[in-house]
Amino acid sequence: MPPAIDRRACLSGLAALALAPMTGPARAQGNAGRSDTLVVMEKGDRALSFYELASGRRTGRVEFPGEYPHEFVVDRAGARAYAALYGAKSSTTPGPGGDSVYVVDLAARSLARTLTCAPFRRLHGIRLDAKDRLFVLSEDRDVLLGFDAPERAERPDRAVATGGLKGHLFSLSRDGETAYVANILSNTVSRVRPFAPAEMPRIAATGLWPEGNALSPDEATLYVANRRSATLTALATEAMTVTRTVPTRGDVVRVDCGPEGDLILANYAEKSLSLLDPALKEMAVVALEGAPVALARHPSSPLAFAALENDRIAIVDLEGRRVQGTLATGREPDVMVVLPG
Repeated sequence: MPPAIDRRACLSGLAALALAPMTGPARAQGNAGRSDTLVVMEKGDRALSFYELASGRRTGRVEFPGEYPHEFVVDRAGARAYAALYGAKSSTTPGPGGDSVYVVDLAARSLARTLTCAPFRRLHGIRLDAKDRLFVLSEDRDVLLGFDAPERAERPDRAVATGGLKGHLFSLSRDGETAYVANILSNTVSRVRPFAPAEMPRIAATGLWPEGNALSPDEATLYVANRRSATLTALATEAMTVTRTVPTRGDVVRVDCGPEGDLILANYAEKSLSLLDPALKEMAVVALEGAPVALARHPSSPLAFAALENDRIAIVDLEGRRVQGTLATGREPDVMVVLPG
């Protein structure tokens, strides 16, 4: 049976909040009556699940053959999802990992095909640029792979070295010309140019165990969470120099930057979210019932979603700065994407 909505959380009331017109700059654009879908990677179940936000009902599921698929992205048309097979429970789990990218037909809610990336393995970070070109990070080889037409490709079209060790997550410029890779073992962030292979990676040190990262709306700044330093670093992307470092609540695993430049930090150890303004001032802390491992925003309403280690998703009202409800999921929910209804 599909996981049921937590009735105590009154998610139906939350859905009304999400779909009704809002005041302020984050006001929903014509969302009344629509039923949005939250697509959730459930690592422990090797599946991508679809949840109707208005009811919390699971409406579909795509199962994968490999263990621990992890990060995924959706193309601009909402037609396909691309999921990287990490093949390990976490970044500290030993083993060779996976070497495939699964292509999901979102309309049919089925596995359409598989991209093979061997010998590159432990595929984790994955992004699409504005042209729907696909980029996938191989953690075991420290190489960024590129697919120019991933909907029909058989093999990667390019591979560039990251210049770091254990690249886990990366941010990508909208035009796909520049990637910023957080290397958790070398404690560096590297800038690479996928379409300029002769250009060497540009390296910056931001702190210990950099992982979660996000670009500012103008792409002039990269925000990097350094888990073991308990800091958040602002890195000037052109010069690759640190412009500011502020303390965090410790063990921040993910960073999300909104269209207005505000930030959400996922505080894993503290089981909370920090909401920061563009000046990096903490405006609020939202307590959670479990440790957050991934973040997503609603594209047109002031809502955020935090995947928790207790197999639930917290739905957060960013204006009210509080949890509005929770959604029960399969095992180990992680990356999420909202598909507008």
